[in-house]
Amino acid sequence: MTTKTRRTEEQLIAELEAKIAALKNRAEAKKVKKDPALKYVSAAMRSLDKAMAETEDKAMRKALEEARGTLSACLSLNGVTLTPKGSSVKRGVRGGAVDRDTLLDYVRKHPGQRGEEISAALGTDSKLIRPVMKRLIEEGAVATRGERRGMQYSPA
Repeated sequence: MTTKTRRTEEQLIAELEAKIAALKNRAEAKKVKKDPALKYVSAAMRSLDKAMAETEDKAMRKALEEARGTLSACLSLNGVTLTPKGSSVKRGVRGGAVDRDTLLDYVRKHPGQRGEEISAALGTDSKLIRPVMKRLIEEGAVATRGERRGMQYSPA
């Protein structure tokens, strides 16, 4: 028999905020899909985010960030809203790529959280944290418990 743990008010609020963000993202997605130019710019930003997540080279990362900033400005001129950080599109790419150290620091401060919770807190998409998290697990810096969507991450 398994025991169920009740979620705290903070956890419930975080989940509701994540749902609200998802609804806003869907509304932005519809706006982006209507305009072919915005659609291609959004796709380019997703590609840049993936490249930034994979590169270790600081010069390459800097160049990608500059290109992303230019595309982000194009989207904002067309009414696509930016996240509070001001650097990433809410729909086109739900948040930017996650830095290894930022992700590791977050896991250390908030052990036992799932990937969805971590990505919501960092303002990014769970798909963008996966390759970085995978590397941290392979390095032995992060330990996991559970499977699939129920997997929880803690510092090793």
